Amino acid sequence: MRIGKLTLSKFIKGFIGTRLIDSIEVYYIPETNTFYPIISKSGCSTVKVDLIRRYKPNFTSKFPEIHQVDPALKTDNKVLRKRFYSFKKYRKFSRGKVAHLVIRNPYERIYSCFLDVIANKNVMYEDPSGLTSFFGIKSEISFDEFLKKVVKLPDYLSDRHFRSQSFYLQRGVEEVLENKEIVLLENYNKKTGEKASKLNTNNKKIPQEILQKLKKSNAFNKRFSKDIEIYQNIKNG
Repeated sequence: MRIGKLTLSKFIKGFIGTRLIDSIEVYYIPETNTFYPIISKSGCSTVKVDLIRRYKPNFTSKFPEIHQVDPALKTDNKVLRKRFYSFKKYRKFSRGKVAHLVIRNPYERIYSCFLDVIANKNVMYEDPSGLTSFFGIKSEISFDEFLKKVVKLPDYLSDRHFRSQSFYLQRGVEEVLENKEIVLLENYNKKTGEKASKLNTNNKKIPQEILQKLKKSNAFNKRFSKDIEIYQNIKNG
């Protein structure tokens, strides 16, 4: 028996929190013992292209094809892609390494995610779990309905596009890291000293009405409190 693309046992493990419904993806650079969690809707396509270009400067790709690229094949194993369906295994991998996180304004990120949903640009839960129908996050959804669903879902049940950005440092990960570096998406070019190739971007600014709704939403601010704290601390210097 399957629910979406998951076997019943994997579905149950996901719901009790022993297995991630949506995997954690990282790009790992062995020579520096550093890794970049691939945080969806936070410049993930841009980060992937830029990391590959460090070792293959003429590399080009487009969205969504970039997510099918094996970086090891393009960089002679200088950049490796890792996937984890267990947070325990991800934490074990993180031990003694340096984590680099690129994070985005949490309000802009959730609105960008919503725009992708209604445009069928990124189908929530399509890959790898196929639970779109089960969670009911489809293109016909209104922003208010979308927000209600998102704030009620814990990270381990969340699609990677709206899972909290701080998730990748939780459950003891931050404590086992050698170090961490966090850069805001809007400062990514300056931090890397490279010209980022922005992929899968939309030019629509978050409407003031929605921005104010999010800022006044106790549920949203509680659900993404750590993301908001991290973003504001870096933004304010």
